[in-house]
Amino acid sequence: MLQESATTAWDLRNMVAEPSASERLYLLFLLVVSVVTAAKIARVWRSALPFALARLKPTTGYLRLLESSACSLIQWLGLTFLVWAISSSLKVYNLCNRMLDERRVGDLVVVFLAREFSTILSLTLLICLFVFLARWHFLNRLAKLRDQTAH
Repeated sequence: MLQESATTAWDLRNMVAEPSASERLYLLFLLVVSVVTAAKIARVWRSALPFALARLKPTTGYLRLLESSACSLIQWLGLTFLVWAISSSLKVYNLCNRMLDERRVGDLVVVFLAREFSTILSLTLLICLFVFLARWHFLNRLAKLRDQTAH
């Protein structure tokens, strides 16, 4: 019985790992994305309940709200994937650094390749994130200009 309890205590599948600071930050980001999405849904549903849409007379304001909400959610979706990719890339890099520090890798070439890949991928994703946010800004300005010319 004593041996059985000792082996189950070290079962990695049953061990709980505390999330790192970057993982906590990423989880906070996911929470923000969820709250923003829920707020957009509530805003659209405030104008027309989900099952009462057939009785709604389409107004240009409501159609504009739907269009801008849909475009915004596409932006949030893309941003979520970019942040996830950056987070994953940094995690691979940190894992490789820990493996190198512990000298647990027999073939160091694989670790160095993974580190280089992770570095380049992180830089690429950061630039893509910058371009993505700039595009989002331009789309928001375009929507505001269209609203001003419509009135």
